[in-house]
Amino acid sequence: TAGLLGGDVRAVVLAPPSWRSALRERLGAGGVKIRLLPAPGEGRICVFLNEGRRETVVNTDLPLRLGRALFERIVRAVRRASRASAYLVLSGSLPPAFGAARVRRLFALAAAGRARLAVDQSGRRLAESLVHAPWLIKPNLAEFRRLVGPVRATLPALLAAAEAVRRRGAGRVLLSLGARGALLVAPGGRWFAPPLRVSGVPSPVGSGDALLGAFLAAAAAGADDPGCLRAGVGAATANLRHRGACRMTAAEARADARRVKVHAV
Repeated sequence: TAGLLGGDVRAVVLAPPSWRSALRERLGAGGVKIRLLPAPGEGRICVFLNEGRRETVVNTDLPLRLGRALFERIVRAVRRASRASAYLVLSGSLPPAFGAARVRRLFALAAAGRARLAVDQSGRRLAESLVHAPWLIKPNLAEFRRLVGPVRATLPALLAAAEAVRRRGAGRVLLSLGARGALLVAPGGRWFAPPLRVSGVPSPVGSGDALLGAFLAAAAAGADDPGCLRAGVGAATANLRHRGACRMTAAEARADARRVKVHAV
């Protein structure tokens, strides 16, 4: 999404060699320059179930084999990105071969450079990232509850929990609330963006990624926090209208962003 919106985006992707052409075609269409680190194994299988107005995605993560040499290539790529980029995003599913020590090493390298670190992970990996003071984390509600424990889906409760996460190390908490909108808690304030109405059958696949990508593209372009939230929710909304992830156009994302209302809370 960030590439689609004009950002200079470079992706380092750990994936089976058989995915090379599909990744280059799909990411290249969004303006992303890709470096593939081929990993032996099968990666992830995604099954989409469309049942009337409901779409369900079933992900099956298959084992990737990650030897020492390949891991050191990943380390070098993260180190270079942290030194040369304005923003560095650690996202996607890390294979089981990434043990706790390896995850800690990658987070430490990512946080050590000049880049602002954004983290889109879950569970123990999201919790581990807080030790390294990321510029931003982007959980959805389920991932947020795994991080903070049971919390009611009300603004006061979510705001209090997000502030507690900031005290643990996160600079910003960009909380995706799905059909309820999105919440941003940052050093300079707290903002809520209610959802836009979408006609037809919405597809949520990739909307969280679109939220984060557009948010960072706006930040790189100099937008303030409310403007970044507006851009993110606009792109996430545009993504809903298409089957699959990031199938919208930049014009659709920007048109929806103009309709987003952001409220200080």
